[in-house]
Amino acid sequence: MDECSLCGSSSRSDIGQKRESFYVQCSSCGLIRISPHPTDEQLVDYYQNYLDRGRAANPKKKRLRALIRAWFLRRLAPGNKFLEIGCNVGSMVHAARRVGCEGVGIDVSPAAIAIAQERWPECRFYNEPIEIFAERGEKFDIVFCTEVIEHIKDLHAFMSAFSKVLNPNAIVFFTTPDAGHFSLRNKDLLTWRELRPTQHLAIFNRSNFEQLFRKYDFSSFYFVPMHRANLRVFTRKKSK
Repeated sequence: MDECSLCGSSSRSDIGQKRESFYVQCSSCGLIRISPHPTDEQLVDYYQNYLDRGRAANPKKKRLRALIRAWFLRRLAPGNKFLEIGCNVGSMVHAARRVGCEGVGIDVSPAAIAIAQERWPECRFYNEPIEIFAERGEKFDIVFCTEVIEHIKDLHAFMSAFSKVLNPNAIVFFTTPDAGHFSLRNKDLLTWRELRPTQHLAIFNRSNFEQLFRKYDFSSFYFVPMHRANLRVFTRKKSK
């Protein structure tokens, strides 16, 4: 029996099968996960040409929202070095540069990074996961990471690398589906659109999201109230 990718427990309850994947929930921490995980080869094949079509289109409304978010985060940050993990075509990285940040973006999709590099040549983009990027030794004051962590197979390898790229007191903004949202009470979770076979490997709630991040010295969590089942979280890396 496979273990929970967050807490390591092998105790679980079954949610059920959705297409080719089977979902379970950890009895200890409540994390929902695919069991067993897809292979590394399956994940590489899936993300090789992954592209968020909505972000690639770069409509005016999305550009304005990115600019507002970047401005707000810049005001909270101790410095101006900005990193987006899972940057897709780079619109948020460009917005960060417009508000005075040094913008860097990383993504595992070569198709997305190719568009980002062509569209925003004044920014830096890397086609690699955070585990490889962290070895470059760069540190950042702002990290923006939306709808990424639910795709991660090895949560602790991700978090260890993520911690390496942060300056003390860096401001971090994450979003991810919320399995503990009130709208899901008494609902068959297999009908929830966020249980996406092959794509979404780990689905959090507030409690286990905070549990994971506290393990890596994050504090001061602020969860934005949401009408839909999504976690939007501001947090900071503790000062040493």
